[in-house]
Amino acid sequence: MKKIEKCGNNFIAGEWGHHDLHSLANVNPATGDVIGYFPATTKEEVNSAVDSANEAFKEWGDPSRWSWVKRAEVIDDLVQLIKSEIENIARLITLESGKHINEAVADVVEGIHMLQYCASRGRHPIGYKISSEIPEKDAETHLSPRGVCTVITPWNFPFAIPTWLIGPALVSGCPVIFKPSEETPFSGQVLVELFDRAARKHNVPKGVLNLVHGRGDVGEYLVRHEGTVGQLFTGSYAVGSKVKQIAASHHEKFSVCEMGGKNSLIVLKDANMELAVRAAVFSAFKTTHQRCVSADLIIVEESVEPEFTKQFLEMTARVKFGNPFDPDVFAGPLINERAMNKHLSNGSEILSEAEALKLGYAHRVGFFAEPNVFRMKYRPNTFTLRQEFFTPNVVIIPVKDFEEALFVANDTEYGLSMALITEDYRKMREFKIRGKAGLKYVNLPSIGAEVHLPFGGMRRSGTGMPSAAWLFNYLSHESAFTINYGTDIKMAQGLSAKI
Repeated sequence: MKKIEKCGNNFIAGEWGHHDLHSLANVNPATGDVIGYFPATTKEEVNSAVDSANEAFKEWGDPSRWSWVKRAEVIDDLVQLIKSEIENIARLITLESGKHINEAVADVVEGIHMLQYCASRGRHPIGYKISSEIPEKDAETHLSPRGVCTVITPWNFPFAIPTWLIGPALVSGCPVIFKPSEETPFSGQVLVELFDRAARKHNVPKGVLNLVHGRGDVGEYLVRHEGTVGQLFTGSYAVGSKVKQIAASHHEKFSVCEMGGKNSLIVLKDANMELAVRAAVFSAFKTTHQRCVSADLIIVEESVEPEFTKQFLEMTARVKFGNPFDPDVFAGPLINERAMNKHLSNGSEILSEAEALKLGYAHRVGFFAEPNVFRMKYRPNTFTLRQEFFTPNVVIIPVKDFEEALFVANDTEYGLSMALITEDYRKMREFKIRGKAGLKYVNLPSIGAEVHLPFGGMRRSGTGMPSAAWLFNYLSHESAFTINYGTDIKMAQGLSAKI
């Protein structure tokens, strides 16, 4: 029987487009098989999507027609539809991204949690009542949606991350044009398909959520488009910095970008060694090190480094990268051939700087790699300490004490995630205060975000405007609204009202 391949389509102005012959292939990274084809969206199609979103904004962003509660009810119905499809969506994620099936299920559950939070925000306060200097005046704040948003997301969390951005935008009243990664187009499309079902039930205006497929040129055209205001992006620093520059050059555009990190895990001499080793392996190799919060650096106090390294290598040797549907496998393949080539070049470059403790590469069908573990003394301005790996490479760095450990962890242009393993509560507090990262963990891996917390970094890791729950803070314009109930004009600061 001939295998049936998936067919991807755009969703513009409430209508699904038709599959065309000039489509892009989507490949399973574990097998190399083509999963299906999706369209390379044209500029004319993007224009139509932007126009439809702006037309929908006139109704969707009007609180007299769609209140926060009413918009949130659409998202609540979307949650129920996703719950009924968890296993099917997870299998699709694993096929496209190579994520282990257990992680793929967690990806969908994280999306559910995010959308549940978004639905709850419909009944939260949407402004503040503030006392005025003048007793006859009432002062309050009012939230107005900022406008049409682009949502451009990566392949490593192809379901959860879109919900972090789309959910807050829609509940805030901002229509969306969504471009999923070209590596995982169908995981993005299934979210839009389910939204379409919920939207039809509530008679949501056409154009509130649009889907356009394609490569980076489609995303750049969206960001530059005069009809888009919010640029919500998760991905590389190179692309994110371009998004920020484009947004900054426009009088109305704003960008919320999360752009990876050079993350670390610190192990102090008083650490619970078993916990430290497990946290390090999880930080370094979960999702085949293809998380923006994966730890590139393991910084260990010298007195315990030999024992830590011994146990870390023993546990790493037991880690299996293989068939992502196999329950006994720890992680699946790298996403594509470019990632594989980067992994191998990373290894050769680091080997020129560091002592290799373990190096292996298994040749097999699919983009599978084995972990590389290195040891080196801290040396500033090296590739190892500066560039994000995003493949299963990790470097153990011995340091003399906590102060040096924190210095090394902070000595990066990024600032996304870091973790500390210690029983010393005073050092925990120092780490909380002085660690230069948006996400900090104690006695945990450097991964493990929850949606009701801010997710975002500083410096090269982001714009300082976190996504997930905290994105709501940036999607509305908060204006001051003051009413005088008196019969005379009285001014604040004692300003005279005489004419």
